[in-house]
Amino acid sequence: MSDYTNIAHPYAKASFDFALGENKLQEWHSMLSILVTVAEEETIAKQISSAEGVHTQQSEELVNLIIHVCQGLVDDHVINLIKVLAENGRLAVIRDLFNLFSDLKDEHERVIPVTVTSSELLTQDQVTSLTAALEKKLERQVEMEQVIDDSLVGGIVIKAGETVIDGSLNTSINRLAHQLHAR
Repeated sequence: MSDYTNIAHPYAKASFDFALGENKLQEWHSMLSILVTVAEEETIAKQISSAEGVHTQQSEELVNLIIHVCQGLVDDHVINLIKVLAENGRLAVIRDLFNLFSDLKDEHERVIPVTVTSSELLTQDQVTSLTAALEKKLERQVEMEQVIDDSLVGGIVIKAGETVIDGSLNTSINRLAHQLHAR
């Protein structure tokens, strides 16, 4: 969680409420994703950082640049959001705004992103079985991302929101070693 999360929250909530009311959650999610990509481009990111907390001629030029790059990729409402963020010296919160919006969207849609880390890619049968088990346990639709970690000897580590299930062989070995040392 970054320092900007609290600042970004009202913007994310307002954006979410508007998108929900317009029945355009996915469209807004996509447009905000584009905005993040633009805002994190190196040249623009440096300008955002230097314009943080102030509204100046330089920030107006920056807004015009961002809008120009986003033109045709975002709608007028997102352009208005960019302007409001700039007027309040809050362009630096764009990444956090997007992350919070995504969290609100996932909560609304009862979706949970899950990261499964293993030493090798899971088979399709394993993914299907694991997804079904997690959806039953979490009572949500699971969006699974697989991560390969060569340092794992075997097993998997599952991260779903705040929950971590560590079924890796590394952790099992460490637990056993700890138990042996405790005796």
